[in-house]
Amino acid sequence: MLQEAFISAQKSLARSALEDCPIGAAIVEPGSQRRLFVNQALVDIFEASSIGELLAGDLRATWVDLSDLEEISRRFSTGGHLKNREVERLTLTGRPLWLLLNTQDIQFKGRTARLVWHLDISDRKAADAAVLAGQEALTSQIAELRDREERLEEQGASLVELAEDQSQLRLELQRLNQNKDKFFSIIAHDLRSPFNALLGFTELLTNGAQTMERAVLADYSATVHEAAQQAFKLMENLLHWSRLQMDQVSVEIEMLDLGAVIQANVDIMAPVAAKKGVELSNQTTDTILAPADRDMMDTILRNLISNAIKFTPARGQISLCAVEGGHAVDRG
Repeated sequence: MLQEAFISAQKSLARSALEDCPIGAAIVEPGSQRRLFVNQALVDIFEASSIGELLAGDLRATWVDLSDLEEISRRFSTGGHLKNREVERLTLTGRPLWLLLNTQDIQFKGRTARLVWHLDISDRKAADAAVLAGQEALTSQIAELRDREERLEEQGASLVELAEDQSQLRLELQRLNQNKDKFFSIIAHDLRSPFNALLGFTELLTNGAQTMERAVLADYSATVHEAAQQAFKLMENLLHWSRLQMDQVSVEIEMLDLGAVIQANVDIMAPVAAKKGVELSNQTTDTILAPADRDMMDTILRNLISNAIKFTPARGQISLCAVEGGHAVDRG
């Protein structure tokens, strides 16, 4: 009799401890999952009006994910337990919360039952979520900074490339200006001879036209015409060069008689050579045909002749000739 009283006292103390425990506790029947006991802490967690409401109510609506409820029910039915299982629930008022569940077997009113501990971990989950959100925000900021850094690197590379292009364009512009100055210097020098002839002979014609013999008049007129042709040809060369610099020249390949082309340029440059005391001659005797652009060929020949005159001393000789050899034409 004394032993039975002692056991009864132990059970009363255990139940009293559960009722006063700050952790939510529920005792459920293993088979039916019917709640046999809940403490006040669990009532407060689910925001119920009373212990009776929590014991009698259907709590299926408090499960956010019903698959959690089904999985836990299957585990209970096979005698399994929960250990630090986190589940998302709702209070009876609809407020979301997170619970940490643990279970153990106990004896309740003379039969085996299951004690389910409910620990409210909503604050910890909120803190974890805040930390995660902060980490995601930090990760996003880092990614944005890296993207901005990459864009700045690309812009820097573009600026470097642009600076290099500008430097190259500046060098090209300097080269073109030098070529222009050189070309105008050559043209100006070459124009003096035909214009001097034009001015000299037209002055003679003006002063002696009334008394000049017809043969002399014809000779002077021919010289004036030749000088005018030379000046006109040089002006054409100047215009051709300007179009070449603006990429407006179309290349027209035709079969040229190189001897005739050389002679035409010798005729143009002969007054310049004669003024320096240099003999200029065309030694091409055979008819040699070659495909080329006439304007470009004239430009090349005049540059060669002009340089030859420039670097040939007085009383020197400059001879031009074209020699056919196989499928090529050599110049001398």
